[in-house]
Amino acid sequence: MKQISTILFALFTAITIQAQVVVIDPGHGYGATTSDNPDGRTATEIETSLDVGLRTRTLIQNSCSSWTVHMTRTTNLNSWTSVTQRATMSNNWGADRLLSIHCNAGGGTGTETFYCTYDDTTTAADIAFAQKIQNDMATNGSWSNRRCVEDNSFLAYHLGVLRYSSATGCLNELGFVDTSDATKLTSPTWRATFANSYFSSLKSNLGTTCSSSLPGSFSLTLTPECSGTTSQMRLNWTASTGATSYDVYRNGSLYASDITGTQFLNTYLITPGTSYSYYVKAKNSAGGTNNSNGTRTATAVGCVPGAFTVSTTATCSASTSAINVTWTASTNATSYDIYRNGNLYAPDVTGTSFLNTYLITAGTNYTYSMVAKNSAGTTNNSNGTRSVTAISCAAKISEDNVNHIASGTPAFKVYPNPTSGLISVSLNNINSAKAAFFVFDITGKQVYSSESAIKEKDLVTEINIEKLPSGTYILLVQLDNKEYSQKIIKQ
Repeated sequence: MKQISTILFALFTAITIQAQVVVIDPGHGYGATTSDNPDGRTATEIETSLDVGLRTRTLIQNSCSSWTVHMTRTTNLNSWTSVTQRATMSNNWGADRLLSIHCNAGGGTGTETFYCTYDDTTTAADIAFAQKIQNDMATNGSWSNRRCVEDNSFLAYHLGVLRYSSATGCLNELGFVDTSDATKLTSPTWRATFANSYFSSLKSNLGTTCSSSLPGSFSLTLTPECSGTTSQMRLNWTASTGATSYDVYRNGSLYASDITGTQFLNTYLITPGTSYSYYVKAKNSAGGTNNSNGTRTATAVGCVPGAFTVSTTATCSASTSAINVTWTASTNATSYDIYRNGNLYAPDVTGTSFLNTYLITAGTNYTYSMVAKNSAGTTNNSNGTRSVTAISCAAKISEDNVNHIASGTPAFKVYPNPTSGLISVSLNNINSAKAAFFVFDITGKQVYSSESAIKEKDLVTEINIEKLPSGTYILLVQLDNKEYSQKIIKQ
């Protein structure tokens, strides 16, 4: 019987050690400026103590499932809560530890901790707790170690909460808001460091390692991207130990739930130039935890075409002088416009090359530039206008009514020629989605243009030049990023 009693006592002791109640008291906490705070405190003091307190609570909740954590405030209060009221809250919650978080003022630097032993029967516990908080904060926060002292001035505004609370407690002044200390106090990175220091001190002082079945901490990255002309946001996160799924929150609201894996691509209702914020919550049957590096925010990018470069080469197409225009692909581009000698020459070209054969004269210099296009905008080629001089080819191209480039390649026939106005153009052996038709007069001026979709390998279309004056014209067909020309006579 004695052995059973011993085992039960040990088990009860272990449970008692693990099941702790921690009360976090972010000091001050009313108003955001000196003018509306009864204690004359600044926004830095008010917000720093609250932020560090909330971060400490999150660490406890995520890692210590057997602990209970309470806070005397979780926001800037609408009414003032006195030190005696906060002590009463701590007592009502049955606190084992009370940590009051404050910021100092008055022109000093570093961290200091106070404990109160007035009519207190737990003096040794208070001292040990205060010393642990002070030493860890000085080390982890890289602060100068000002002091850890007893202060029984319980009528003092901020120490009254220690006297009236029955818990083992202390008050830590993180640093000074009116000196260079403020750089740390307002830094989210340092605030996270302070919270981790408090959490470590609590675990050590309470003699527990805080095992938890909650998902482990993890980190999130957010990257604005484009997919063609569509803006999107890519979320990637490290795996959370013990997590079975994840919930994604966008702009503070649940957006996508029960995601497995460690990435999410948000494409719906993403507007370029608009800022979006995200955080991810890891989940399992025991509960959830927010990502360890907080909310990530980024601005959606506009998906206009990306930079590209253009090259020009003098060449021959059979026996005809030609200029071969090539370019690197522009990210997100759906088509390109080609300009020759400053004028739009070939619109809506796909692919990354174009063979210009029309009105190319050996020994003549030609300049080319390009614009990449999609529905979101346009981008000029990054290396500017390119110039090239056409070379002489061995023989002239024969001009007849049938222009066969080579066996197995596209060919076209124009009839009747001469014509009184209406001509038919027959295209054969086509492997393209569309054909563009242009008519130029002998000065090189474009006088007609049209475009036809191609659904089969052969196409017959009509061109009406009835309103044009009588004379000689050149019909130019752009197909498969190449040009095919034919002289026509208008009677």
